[in-house]
Amino acid sequence: MEPKKHAHGYLYRVKIAPFSGPVEYGEWFSTEAALRFAMREVPRDIGKRYYCEAKTIHCAECEMDEKPKVIAVL
Repeated sequence: MEPKKHAHGYLYRVKIAPFSGPVEYGEWFSTEAALRFAMREVPRDIGKRYYCEAKTIHCAECEMDEKPKVIAVL
């Protein structure tokens, strides 16, 4: 039996990937506008890649565990 799947919205965060070293993740935001506002405060360094990720919010009935998807690269 296939699990139920329906969306309840999205969460957004920034992911910072340096060329060497561990990936850094920002906090989750409930709107793209909040993510854009937070990104204005992030200092951008040469040698790092910046991504905006989104993931679908599912309810407990959905039993889904999807990985976040990159929606923008800065």
